[in-house]
Amino acid sequence: MTAEFIDVAALDDIPMGTCKALSVGSIRIVVAHLADGFYALENRCSHANSPLITSKIYHGRQSACPIHCARFDLKTGEAKSPPAFTSLMKFPVRVVEGRVEVAMPPMQIG
Repeated sequence: MTAEFIDVAALDDIPMGTCKALSVGSIRIVVAHLADGFYALENRCSHANSPLITSKIYHGRQSACPIHCARFDLKTGEAKSPPAFTSLMKFPVRVVEGRVEVAMPPMQIG
């Protein structure tokens, strides 16, 4: 099975320098529009399991956990500060006809 790209937003819905929290089925993601394109990560702190702060981008490409301030690289998902040490899952992103699409992993049935 291959991943399926899902339409998640219009380009205008995520202005450059901002993030948007979304849900695709049961998967919570954050889509970031950085200077060099769009990036998508799972929207949860790998330490506290809480949603990330999406109202502010830190150091040009990081998001933070509101509980203990752990930071994550929006391009790579890498944990950048304690207490988080585990990277977040990242998802491929593409833009098609003015729409942002994110590839979701195939779901296993059964």
